[in-house]
Amino acid sequence: MALLGCGGEMMDADAMADMALPEEAVGTTASAVETASDFRFRTANRYAGIHGYAAGYGNFHEANYGAGVVRGTILLKPGTVAHYLAVPRSSLGNTALSNIPELFRRAQDYGNAHGLGIALPAFEQGLNGSIVEYGIHFLHPSVVEFRDVPGWAIGYPDVTDAGAMMRAASDYASSNGFAAGLPTFHSAIYSGTRVYGMHLIRPGYADTRDVLADVLAMQDRFSSDAATVTGANWARTLRRHEAAQDAIQTCTHLTTLEKAALRSAYRKAIRHSGTNEAGINARAELGGDDVWINFGVLFPQGDTEIAQTLIHEMMHIAGYSHPDRRDGIDTPYDGGPYYNSAPLRAELCIAGFQSIHSTRESSREPQTR
Repeated sequence: MALLGCGGEMMDADAMADMALPEEAVGTTASAVETASDFRFRTANRYAGIHGYAAGYGNFHEANYGAGVVRGTILLKPGTVAHYLAVPRSSLGNTALSNIPELFRRAQDYGNAHGLGIALPAFEQGLNGSIVEYGIHFLHPSVVEFRDVPGWAIGYPDVTDAGAMMRAASDYASSNGFAAGLPTFHSAIYSGTRVYGMHLIRPGYADTRDVLADVLAMQDRFSSDAATVTGANWARTLRRHEAAQDAIQTCTHLTTLEKAALRSAYRKAIRHSGTNEAGINARAELGGDDVWINFGVLFPQGDTEIAQTLIHEMMHIAGYSHPDRRDGIDTPYDGGPYYNSAPLRAELCIAGFQSIHSTRESSREPQTR
């Protein structure tokens, strides 16, 4: 089985129909939407992996500061994870991924029984033959301090409410000098006081970052062809897509309608493949869901060029085309039909300039559905 851990490898998770859960809505703040809250753990963990962290999870806080919905994301630094294991689901009580409290409890029981450390489910699954396995991170005990936290200090959250418990753990940790917190989803009454078990991550072992909800969702929706896209190239592709999405929020070179269409394109399931076609950086289907990248040509040109190319191609996915570029006639910023088209104006969102590279694309770029 190939579970997606922080190394970035894709999991084999399409062999069973019950493995796919509905995604959460993104793009709007809707705290009541908890129908697939394991999605927040899974996408945050994948995000952590492509940014060089050992593991990650969402703290279930979200906000909109005027540039899109962001979600609080905890990123555990290298060295914090002692083990990442694929554990048979049967060893975890056959618990569904959507049952977050119970999976945390079962994973910790497994960790305790095998001396593995503090359990943090990755909410990934796959098949090992006919056996369903779940990915579980086990943190070094030295990274974590356990406390029984009195209910009055955290507002007596319901232990069956995953979002409320995650927010309570995060708030308590930050108020008491810790880097992050994880609930055990256990509660008890001692001497008349209800207490809640919490694992508190010590200072220096984790970073907290507000990440666009659409960027997190992309970790689940976007896919790559393993035969033509290496793990390293895929991680870099996702990071440059992230830069493009961040740039959309404040870009003044696209109209409101064009930006809305581009955001919608970024919410599609997009498949990425490699290509060796001469004379192009990348190409995409107009209004489609496939992108082909010439990694050997594009990636040596650097991160700015990569992000410009990707946002350009995503504008094609969004349905915007352009005429063929006329060599010796069309030049950046000329206001002409090529450089003033939506895909070319989108490039300005990245660094305030348009690419002059002839390898951007050729007149043979398919713009058909």
